[in-house]
Amino acid sequence: MSKDVPLVLVPGLLADRTTWRAQIAYFEDRYEMIVPTEHYREPTIAAMADHLLEVLPERFALVGWSMGGYISFEIMRKAASRVTRLALVSTSARNDAPENAQSRYESIRVAREQGPAVAWRDKLGQVFHRPDKLPPDYVAELAAMNDRLGADIYESQQKAIMSRPDRRDVLASITCPTIIICGTHDRWTPPIYSWEIASGVVGSELHLIAECSHCSPIEDPASVNALLRGWLQRSA
Repeated sequence: MSKDVPLVLVPGLLADRTTWRAQIAYFEDRYEMIVPTEHYREPTIAAMADHLLEVLPERFALVGWSMGGYISFEIMRKAASRVTRLALVSTSARNDAPENAQSRYESIRVAREQGPAVAWRDKLGQVFHRPDKLPPDYVAELAAMNDRLGADIYESQQKAIMSRPDRRDVLASITCPTIIICGTHDRWTPPIYSWEIASGVVGSELHLIAECSHCSPIEDPASVNALLRGWLQRSA
């Protein structure tokens, strides 16, 4: 990929560039890196995509992780010609399952009453396969990120995720070089959802990363970086 095309990393729920630390460090000498936050307070996934399309450069390579993947599908639906290549990390093209609502509202309650970091720590064993292997200082930094972004944004984003539409209808229209990455132990967006995306996007690549859950860019950054490097070097 040309160095003139920026690499846009769209994070997941209540996350910022802190979660992309290993990818930024690896790629920042090669590409212009953009980790947007301007969309955080928008009430729906579609509105988040619209906001990003207003502020992002005319052409860019797009990486969407979890909620960032939901936003990426909206961007592809609205402005696919602006995206030179697409990477989807631990995400789903489906709408949110109704049975998730109770857990999400409970997390919102905890975030309101005890703080977003507490709500995040409650899910640590779900989003990481081996949280005990994470550096304690990085865990503390991620917890601080949650509290810094705050309960208002957490609730708004949770509700946006719950109300998102099914976007499997977009898959067949995606023609740019596309890579799908998922952890083998992902409990939030299990690998079957990545298989579904890969089956719908002609010519895409699917890679499952062993011993990882929902946060492979943090749990196994070396593997994720290598996969993204190969994707960026593919001819369009």
